[in-house]
Amino acid sequence: MNSLLGYRRDIDGLRAIAVLPVVLFHLGVAPFSGGFVGVDVFFVISGFLITSIVYREQQAGTFSYARFYERRIRRLFPALAVMLLVTGAVAWFVLLPEDYKLFSEAQGLSVLFLANIHFWNKTDYFNDAVANIPLLHTWSLSVEEQFYLLFPPLLLLLVKRCPKRVNLALFGLAVLSLLAAQKALSSVPESAFYLVHLRAWELLAGALLATGALPPLTRRVTREAMAWCGLALILFSVFWLSKDRTFPGLLALPAVAGAAMVIHAGMHGDSSAAKLLGWRPLVWVGLISYSLYLWHWPLFVFAAYLQIVPFSAMQQLALLLLSLLLGWASWRFVEAPFRHSSGVIAQRKRLFQVAGAVALVLVAISLPGIITKGASFRMPPDIVAIQAVEEEKIPFKRPCFSLEPSQVDQDDEVCALGVDGEPSFLLWGDSHSLSLAYGMDLAAKAEKVSGRFLGKSVCPPALGTQDFMASEEACSDFNDAVVRYLDRHPSIEKVVLVGVWFIYDEKSTGPADTGFDAGFERALRMLNDKGIDVSVVLQVPNIAYNVPATLARIEWYGSDLDIRSPRAVHLSQTASFREQLKTLADQYRFTVLNLDDVYCDAEYCNVQLDGQPIYRDSHHLSKTGSRMAVAALQNELASSPKVNGAASP
Repeated sequence: MNSLLGYRRDIDGLRAIAVLPVVLFHLGVAPFSGGFVGVDVFFVISGFLITSIVYREQQAGTFSYARFYERRIRRLFPALAVMLLVTGAVAWFVLLPEDYKLFSEAQGLSVLFLANIHFWNKTDYFNDAVANIPLLHTWSLSVEEQFYLLFPPLLLLLVKRCPKRVNLALFGLAVLSLLAAQKALSSVPESAFYLVHLRAWELLAGALLATGALPPLTRRVTREAMAWCGLALILFSVFWLSKDRTFPGLLALPAVAGAAMVIHAGMHGDSSAAKLLGWRPLVWVGLISYSLYLWHWPLFVFAAYLQIVPFSAMQQLALLLLSLLLGWASWRFVEAPFRHSSGVIAQRKRLFQVAGAVALVLVAISLPGIITKGASFRMPPDIVAIQAVEEEKIPFKRPCFSLEPSQVDQDDEVCALGVDGEPSFLLWGDSHSLSLAYGMDLAAKAEKVSGRFLGKSVCPPALGTQDFMASEEACSDFNDAVVRYLDRHPSIEKVVLVGVWFIYDEKSTGPADTGFDAGFERALRMLNDKGIDVSVVLQVPNIAYNVPATLARIEWYGSDLDIRSPRAVHLSQTASFREQLKTLADQYRFTVLNLDDVYCDAEYCNVQLDGQPIYRDSHHLSKTGSRMAVAALQNELASSPKVNGAASP
């Protein structure tokens, strides 16, 4: 039987191997740390199956765009539409305004297969905040459908104009796509994850199998070796990768190659790996894999949203079984009936009309949540006010935060703190310095002194270091501009250094002299050499939850959950940097400003003051939180400059 025409149980089994790691990764089952590569395996399978049909029909001269898109609509749209309608109803009763607004935007764009563009502009897939986005998984459907808008006409052009060079052209496009994706990881990693042209190489890998780019495997031993190696590569990726690695790019290559090897090995005969993949339970999971993929993520998000605390092992098992049940129900009662033209809505024209009408309805349903900014009228005003702190206007964020080095050099848009006049101090740091700038401004006004603020996200006040996040501009260039700014402003006698210190050693890679420790020491040496008084502000406590959103949910759901962080946890998390400061105190002059007593009592680090969140997320201070530090900052500004020695960290 020609594998390009007949049903292959092993491919349904491969679908199961793709979807189950995704589900387990999203459930937080630790060994499946790279389960997200299941989506990459799906792309290869899709590229192979769709191209097998399109290429054969184009060669035979029977290809029809209407028939092609009819098949795509029947395959994808009904189950997607039902999922969007049901999750929309649940979201109305469960999600806070900001989350409901994001849901509504995604709901309208998902049905138009533009969700990947939406999330590309808003979301890092590997950020913990995505746990509140029920429709995040629709990005992959959008990538597929965008690819299939562009690919059939391209393939048809190649078949007609250069039929003998189809494989060469597709291979060249795949290589270009992969190289572009790898390059994007160093500057705009979200693009490499979400955008179709940077994911196209994975679908093209499957397409190349369908167009006969690889020679047939006539010997069983070769098929066996290739199939098992392919499975090993997929499983290796599932268990070896993690969300902390820079993905996709070349790190997706093992899973993509593995999927292609399994598919190719099964095209020309049997193998023991194919028999394993044809095992009935795996085939069953493969059959429902699309519906399972659609339903598992919203189920997990809503369950986690309501529960707030992490799932227990029994809850994870219950959610896994429930997702399988929902996937089966969707496959049995929605997917299957719409699959064939002899079923529901048999006529193609009628199908297009109904699909278009349903899409318009879904877009219309999404508009109220967008226009009303999350339909906040659904809940009491005090709960809305708590959650709104997450989106409060951040003082000094515009126009002076994350300036270009050229702007710093030109004194363009550098924000002043305190009263007017020549600066006597500088606030320098990462995004935590932005959170503290409001309190520092109030403290400087109380002391009647003038200062300046220079800060950049994910850039600690350290010289000659690496970048600590790929999508940010060079920290070294910005910090070098800060040094030049100090040279131009000799009136500055004090520099206050602020950072979320504990993360930078974790993010340090490469040679030690480009890491955080060495860079921070260089900054202290530079400031001491200039005779500038230095104050190092210890980082504020890190809370395990997004504070405003979680407090609002606790209030709305009537929960008694306590999200305060134990002071001992905070001290443990910051112990390494405190020890580093003790070592540096023997060589450099600086004082240490410890805000622990401002935000923590004897046992816990607090999250609210008089009912108002003191954080705008899990570790950045809100305006309320920044005001709490004014007295301590005022004392620091009032202290004598050029203090010798260092206070105890």
